[in-house]
Amino acid sequence: MACDPKYKALRGMPDLLPETLEKMNWLEDRSRKIFRVFGYEEIRTPMLEETEVFTRSIGEDTDIVEKEMYTLLDRGGKSISLRPEGTASIIRAYIEHGWANLQDVVKLFYVGPMFRGERPQKGRLRQFHQIGAEMIGGKDPVVDAELISNLNELLSELGVKGFTILINSLGCQKDRKVYKEKLASYLKEKISSFCPDCVRRADKNILRVLDCKNENCKKAVKDAPIMLDSLCDDCSARYTALKNILKDLKIPFSEKKDLVRGLDYYTGIVFEVTHPSLGAQDAIAAGGRYDDLCKEMSGPEAGATGYAVGVERLLLCLDEKDIPKKNKGILIVPVGDDLKLDAFYLAGQFRKERIPCETDLTGRSFKGQMRKANKENRKYIVILGEEEKKNGKMLLKNMTDGAQETLSFDEVVKKVREELS
Repeated sequence: MACDPKYKALRGMPDLLPETLEKMNWLEDRSRKIFRVFGYEEIRTPMLEETEVFTRSIGEDTDIVEKEMYTLLDRGGKSISLRPEGTASIIRAYIEHGWANLQDVVKLFYVGPMFRGERPQKGRLRQFHQIGAEMIGGKDPVVDAELISNLNELLSELGVKGFTILINSLGCQKDRKVYKEKLASYLKEKISSFCPDCVRRADKNILRVLDCKNENCKKAVKDAPIMLDSLCDDCSARYTALKNILKDLKIPFSEKKDLVRGLDYYTGIVFEVTHPSLGAQDAIAAGGRYDDLCKEMSGPEAGATGYAVGVERLLLCLDEKDIPKKNKGILIVPVGDDLKLDAFYLAGQFRKERIPCETDLTGRSFKGQMRKANKENRKYIVILGEEEKKNGKMLLKNMTDGAQETLSFDEVVKKVREELS
């Protein structure tokens, strides 16, 4: 009989059920291995920060800060917010723990939930998860190339096929000032066709108009001036160097000359990874350089670049057959009620050997337990009967091909352990 629950998970903040969490754990574990190959170390920042950590870094005129942050007052009256992204917290930690004194590039990665109060849709939730990487302390284009190489390797290792890496450069502050003037002049006669948000953005942060998904706004900026044409010699040289390094590394990429990203802290090189399976909202990862952020957050001047991957969006791009199924280990099936306690004790012995093992705890019949093993896609079951108990043996059945062997405990442990490894 269907149950109509009194309490339900908040909209856009779903429960992570075992089948989904199994995939996420696999994805995160695989990612950790790649990060460690590149020399990154894991960091976990708190989910709650002072609101100013985000307003000062992300930008007060961004959609995230204006519309999407979950903000509240703590008991002392301080404004605090659930983190909407990871970079600002990483830079706060970098400054707080004095890592700038190391005189080296600090390479960090993180895994965890973020929170934004936007309209839930496919691959876009209010509580979502990101895998991110940050390199702080270097300004050479080789740093950007290594980060993009890391992202390319990560996606390839996870089995993502058909993704596209898009790159652009926003230049330095002087470049952006020149470009904003050109863009404002071009858009002057087109403001009447803008959405309400872009009317406001045109006055406060005109670059954000280029990032709008509204169709009228996209048409209005279609022939807008190109940011690359406003780059100074130094920024242009850095961008050219990055492209050459990526070509040398044989990492495919495309230039997207209107790519600006939605956060104010980006400077210089920016990039995005898209996938055709996601429709109009096709980004699965994005990032770029943010050389001014550390200083803007009252820290030392430090070059920095980073990216974040949307875990839920990434899972939508993966083929189910490429995600290995979890090995649930052995199910011990006793022949008759008299052997249930023996099966329970035997399970304990297997667990001491770190072999995943279960027994039925609901009183199922022998046939019912076999159905349970099939439903759970277990490869092996151990059948324990009076004859096996008497001889100190057990019947190991391969549920894939039906093969059966009468083995000792140690022999079963050896065989199953090899399968698990």
